[in-house]
Amino acid sequence: MISLSPPPDLHASNIQSDQELFVNPTKSKNQWIAGLSSFVIHLVILLAMAIWTIVAIGRGERIVLQCGPATDTDATVFETFEIQTSVENATESGFGPSEINTAILTSDLNVELESVLDFDDKPTKSATLSDSIRSAGVSGKSTAFLTSSLEGRLPQNRAATGARNGATQASEAAVEAALAYIARHQKNNGSWTLHFEDGPCQGECDHSGQEKDPHEIAATGLALLCFMGAGHTIKSGEYSEQVSRGVYFLIQKLKIQSMKGRWLTEVAGAEMYEHGIATLALCEALQMSDDDSLKESSQAAINQIVYAQHSDGGWDYHAKAPGDLSIVAWQVMALKSAVSAKLAVSGETIRGIDTFLQRASTGSPFLFRYRGNPPTASMTAIGTLMRLFRGFPKTDPAMWRAIDYLVEKGPDKTDTYYNYYATQALFHYGGKHWETWNNAMREYLINTQETGGHSAGSWWFPEDGHNETAGRLYVTTMTCLTLEVYYRYLPVYEPAHNDFRL
Repeated sequence: MISLSPPPDLHASNIQSDQELFVNPTKSKNQWIAGLSSFVIHLVILLAMAIWTIVAIGRGERIVLQCGPATDTDATVFETFEIQTSVENATESGFGPSEINTAILTSDLNVELESVLDFDDKPTKSATLSDSIRSAGVSGKSTAFLTSSLEGRLPQNRAATGARNGATQASEAAVEAALAYIARHQKNNGSWTLHFEDGPCQGECDHSGQEKDPHEIAATGLALLCFMGAGHTIKSGEYSEQVSRGVYFLIQKLKIQSMKGRWLTEVAGAEMYEHGIATLALCEALQMSDDDSLKESSQAAINQIVYAQHSDGGWDYHAKAPGDLSIVAWQVMALKSAVSAKLAVSGETIRGIDTFLQRASTGSPFLFRYRGNPPTASMTAIGTLMRLFRGFPKTDPAMWRAIDYLVEKGPDKTDTYYNYYATQALFHYGGKHWETWNNAMREYLINTQETGGHSAGSWWFPEDGHNETAGRLYVTTMTCLTLEVYYRYLPVYEPAHNDFRL
């Protein structure tokens, strides 16, 4: 691990006393000329940088200015501002103005352009992990998410985007086989269910979900996310009919009252779990199709999330209950998608997320826990991803300590939930960490997919409690989403994709 010792004083060797300059006037004159020359050169550089910045903003590029603390003891306060830019030339697919871009500004005068940093190297400035939690990422006043584009999913972009980010022909074939399996299990009413006994295959699949509730809302949301993750929408794609029927099912089941929408299930044991997943699916459908008919339902579902938040900043199985990090993750991803879809989201709600994340990591600056239990790998993967979405810089010690921890642990052979979140966190972080993780995860998932019989295209990993409870459809959708990470989201720190056209 690289030491976090402070950098040397770069100015000490260049300082001379006034007395020395007075005694040696010739030396003083020469140094005055040298100083003037240095001033002119630096002025030219600053002017060039200013012109470059203006041009970059005009093109809709995202510029991140990051400053360090004034002293070793002063905590840097990061503030997130929203900069509205535009893109003059719309793409061939019809996408016009860019989304809100995020700049991270701080109070000191040392300015670093994010594009010149080598994020594979650990930061070397003096800091402690506890200091970084207080100072890094976003402040209590921030209301913006680091957002990412969906255009990588478009048919004309998917192959190239996937290949650039680590997909292979074999991984893409696995995704296509999974989509075919999921499509075969859609019910006549447009939904999916975790119970195979009352599904289209009439129990022909093994490993049905074991809970009394078939969780049709959550199952439908997960299936839709898989199709939309591969670029299929209610308007286009091989599976547009399946997507349309699934979205219609969710809208029909959503009960709207007082501008808030809820899904009422047979056994309301995991209300907000299902709600977050289904809301994420609706918001992605709206964002990808730009269909105004989806706005009312999507906004109503988001309003319910805002209403259901507990005072600690989190969400639980039911509205207004103390937060559970696992459930919080689905609400955060739904809110993030809503922001990208230009729906109304309360700034107070988003600020509460930061409060909850800090609470969930209490006891360790970079590890996360489930409620009051000891930290776990799954919770750390979730918490790290949420911090990435909320704008934590890659150079923050708590961030790269968490990433190191996940890479050292590696993919799990049975824990689908952990793999899903850890893959996203490593993907967004990028660099050598992502390459190491992806090479192991991708090949393992390709080699464990069912290839014959009725279950062809699905996955099943035994010896995991979540898998046993939720069943084969759950494992298949979560694994499919994991293999779609290459284009489902573009890396939040990738400079080449910061115009966010959707």
